Amino acid sequence: MFSRVEQNKVALEIVRQVREAILEGKLHAGDRLPPEKQLLAKFGVGKHTLREAVRALEAMGFISIRKGYGGGAVVLEVDMSTTRDSIANFLHFQNVSVRNLSEVRKLIEPYLARLAAECLNQDSLDALEVCNQECREALRLDQNTSSHEINFHRILADSSGNPVLILILDFVNNVLTDSKRHLQPGTTFSRQVLEAHERILTAVRARDPEGAEAETRDHVCEVEEALEALRIEREEGTKGRRKALGKSSRSSVVKKSAAVLRPASKPVVKHSGGM
Repeated sequence: MFSRVEQNKVALEIVRQVREAILEGKLHAGDRLPPEKQLLAKFGVGKHTLREAVRALEAMGFISIRKGYGGGAVVLEVDMSTTRDSIANFLHFQNVSVRNLSEVRKLIEPYLARLAAECLNQDSLDALEVCNQECREALRLDQNTSSHEINFHRILADSSGNPVLILILDFVNNVLTDSKRHLQPGTTFSRQVLEAHERILTAVRARDPEGAEAETRDHVCEVEEALEALRIEREEGTKGRRKALGKSSRSSVVKKSAAVLRPASKPVVKHSGGM
């Protein structure tokens, strides 16, 4: 299953081989990797290199290192949070905007709402209602509502049974939550989100696919517009503060320069009286 590796980028090659063995079904969740001595011999590397590769595999979510008797490197099923974090690490450097996220939401979420209106079961309908109730209570207590808002959309995504859509929406909504945390939209925004979720749920309960789809599309557009307006307002506020700070600094410099350049007053010479 494994073979000796070239000396250039050795640890990465070990990671690649183990990852391929997992993805090709040669290793399954719960399987243990061979003992360290066997792996050292198979890959033809030293302990430091092997352990570096094992740490990388653990960080990627492919394996878990278990201590004690019967421990060692155990293959895991990569979970949602690990995958989401990997995507987030990449997109962190791509300057993802609210508009970028909204484009994805407009493509996917109205479809999910339509699907939910067609086939969502009673348990999921009740779960959506609980989300709205918890959001309503959080607003009453002046608490953060983000987790309840995300759960609403997560339930709709989960009901599709499509792991690709579930992953995409999970990632998008978590990044959107980070944006809200930065922009701090306030209570009025949260109330509008709750009202939109209630309209969506009403349409889903009524088994109205077109209505659920339209309400969700309107909701996504409203969120985009509100957050974009906040972003622009914050940027203009930041620019204004910088401009004011720049003027203040220049004024201070001018005053100091004037003080330096101002000629010193001549001393008064007193003459004594007499002839």
